[in-house]
Amino acid sequence: MDISSIAGSSLLMQGGQTQQDLTTTMVKQAADQQNKLATMLAQNAQQAPQPATQSDSSFNFSTYA
Repeated sequence: MDISSIAGSSLLMQGGQTQQDLTTTMVKQAADQQNKLATMLAQNAQQAPQPATQSDSSFNFSTYA
């Protein structure tokens, strides 16, 4: 193998490594965003008003639909 082919192979490997690093970073960012969204939805569900419990009357009216 001559020096130019070794250098070319090295550059290709570095480019592939850079692409893999960028892909990994993007996947981590997407996972972080999904985690934040899930946390926000969970907090929103906890803060939502709950329907009234059933009473002794035979008619119940709920505004939650």
